[in-house]
Amino acid sequence: MYHQHRTTRVAPVADKQMAIPKKIEPALRELQLTTAQYGSMTQTELRGHWRALIKQFHPDRPENRGRAADAGAINAAYDTLRQNMIEHEQAVLEAAANAPDNIWKHDRAAIAPPWQPDKNARNNVIQVASYRDVNYLKKRIWELSKGSQEIYTINAFGRTNFEGRTRVYGSQDVFDEMAKAMLIWNANGSILELTRAVLVSSQSDHTIYLIYADGKSMGHNPIPLPYNKRAGSPEEDKELQVKLPLILDEIRDLYARRSVA
Repeated sequence: MYHQHRTTRVAPVADKQMAIPKKIEPALRELQLTTAQYGSMTQTELRGHWRALIKQFHPDRPENRGRAADAGAINAAYDTLRQNMIEHEQAVLEAAANAPDNIWKHDRAAIAPPWQPDKNARNNVIQVASYRDVNYLKKRIWELSKGSQEIYTINAFGRTNFEGRTRVYGSQDVFDEMAKAMLIWNANGSILELTRAVLVSSQSDHTIYLIYADGKSMGHNPIPLPYNKRAGSPEEDKELQVKLPLILDEIRDLYARRSVA
């Protein structure tokens, strides 16, 4: 199910700076961030900064007893800043799609578009704005990752074996979106439940992560899985293919026990 694509040229999209509206300035002060610091952050970096502050001001710490309001204000400020990031990313996507000369335009010249990690791909045409189109999938994940150049391989696992696979430029911030995209593409928009798991592996560290299992997205807390790197790729690791259904069963049972606890 892995696709090769025809190489084409696209027009570049202007880089958009994150808007810093006045209404979020109190939240920046609460999280002790300057506009420059916040404007250059990813969602992962913002989440790490928030966690460090919460740890420092958590009311369970002896020195913070009676100061629960501080933690509440930090949480509220984090929610505000995270939502602004999401709105900014959506605005960038809409601006790109509506631009008169944008990345959706293709010709047949031998230059790959910036969202295509497979530089020898034979087809980069986007036929439909849906995750059923693998080129739309690649382009959207690249845009949501703010033009990342980190290559990830996304694998779908069915009932007993690996199925669809594609490569994207991405980031950990969009693991949940990668899972959603792969579910739709692997099923071609039909029965998503036939895909039990979605895994991603980074080209830089060769670690494979479970980001979706039996209806549960876990992109914010991905589970690293061991696999035989000498096999070349996760789907070629026969031992992992045998063990993965058992791992998925354990995770499903764990969630079931938690839901009735």
